[in-house]
Amino acid sequence: MTPLDHKAIGLRIRQQRTFLNMSREELAKKISITPTFLADIELGTKGFSLKSLNRFCEVLKMSSDAILYGPREHSKYASLLELLERSPQDKIEYAEKMLTLFLLSHDPVEG
Repeated sequence: MTPLDHKAIGLRIRQQRTFLNMSREELAKKISITPTFLADIELGTKGFSLKSLNRFCEVLKMSSDAILYGPREHSKYASLLELLERSPQDKIEYAEKMLTLFLLSHDPVEG
């Protein structure tokens, strides 16, 4: 069994929070903890309950495995896939359209 690294867990939570443009206060409110306790979690000095883990998963759009152990090593796109897997179908379809348009518009022109 892989031991838990609280500093790495806190770092992953902080990175996802900032990726989602969420303040510490906003995330703390959404998962029903204090901003100070969230700061301690992000620094790796405090742990949290399963109930809080579930709330982190929902709000941060991450699986518990991604929070506790990090992204899957087999794919450099794991964090993007993780975000898509936890999104509602309508947002997935919208994201697919946006990504397709972006990639098609940035293809080099052959000449």
